[in-house]
Amino acid sequence: MLVAALCFAFAAFVIAIVSLSKQNGSSASASVVNVGLTSVDYEDDKVWLLHSGVAGHNQYYINEKTGKLEGFTPDIMNAVCRIANKNCKIVADVWTNCWYHKSGETSRGGVGLMAGWYDACGGYRVLPERQRTFAFSDQFTTHLSQAFATLTGNPRKFDWRNITGKTIGFFDGAVGGEHCLAKADGIVGAVLPTENIRHCVIEQCFDWLKAETVDALFSEAILFQGRAGVEEHYKLQACQTGGAAMMTRKDSKLIDWWNPAQAKLLASKEYHEICNDVKVTHGDQPGYDPEDFCIGL
Repeated sequence: MLVAALCFAFAAFVIAIVSLSKQNGSSASASVVNVGLTSVDYEDDKVWLLHSGVAGHNQYYINEKTGKLEGFTPDIMNAVCRIANKNCKIVADVWTNCWYHKSGETSRGGVGLMAGWYDACGGYRVLPERQRTFAFSDQFTTHLSQAFATLTGNPRKFDWRNITGKTIGFFDGAVGGEHCLAKADGIVGAVLPTENIRHCVIEQCFDWLKAETVDALFSEAILFQGRAGVEEHYKLQACQTGGAAMMTRKDSKLIDWWNPAQAKLLASKEYHEICNDVKVTHGDQPGYDPEDFCIGL
C-alpha cells in the first residue's frame, strides 16, 4: 500500500512538472512576440543621423556667431523630417567621409556613410559613379553647373578650349573631378594625364591657384561664387544625372519615407520660403542665387 501511494505521488509530481514546463514554454513564446513588437516600435522612434557638409557657402556652413550649422540643405532636411514626423539629427562633418576621391584612384564611398556613421549625406549631386555605390532620394534642386576658375584677370592666359599640358586643381569630394572634365565636349586635352591632376581641400586649392602651382581649378561653380580674386570660365553640366539629393547606403530605408515627405515640401509654399532664405537668412555667404538651383523658381 505504501509503495503504491509513493508511486502515485511521484507520477502526480511528474505530471505537474510537465504541465508547468508547457506553461512556461507558452509564456516564453509570448515574450518573443512582445520583443518583436517592441523592436518594430523602436524602429518608429529611430534617430536618423543626416550628414551635412561645412563648406562655407549658402548650401551649408557654420555660423561663426552662433556656432550652429545653417544653410539651404539643413533647412531642407529639417523641413522634410518634420513633415515625415521623424526624429532627425544633423551631423556636421567633412564631405570626404561621404564620398572620397584622390588623384589616380577610383572614386569611392566615404568611410562615414559606408560604415554607418550617418543614415544619409545631404545635398549630394547624383553622379553615375556615385550611383554604383549608393542610392539617392528624389532631387530637391535642379542640376548645378561646373566651371574652371582662374585668378581675376586670368594672368596666366588660361584657355579652357585647350588644356593640353595644363595642371588643374580639383576639390576633394566635390562634383567636378577629372572624370567629369573628361566628359566635357569642345575641350582639347580634357582627358588629363595623372601628373597634371592635383587634388586639394578648398582653401589649399585657392592657395595653389595664387601660388601658380596649378593653372586653373575645376569644380562646382558654386564654390567660386563670391570668392574674391577669382573669376569663372566656361560653365558646363557634363557630370550630373540629377540635382542635389540625399545619398544613402543601398540597404537604407530612409528613402521610403523621405521621398513622400519631400514631395509634399516641394509642392508647398514652405519650399519657396526656404529658397528665399538663401538670400534673406544666408545672404552673407557666397554661393548660387536660389533662382539658379531651386526647382520651379
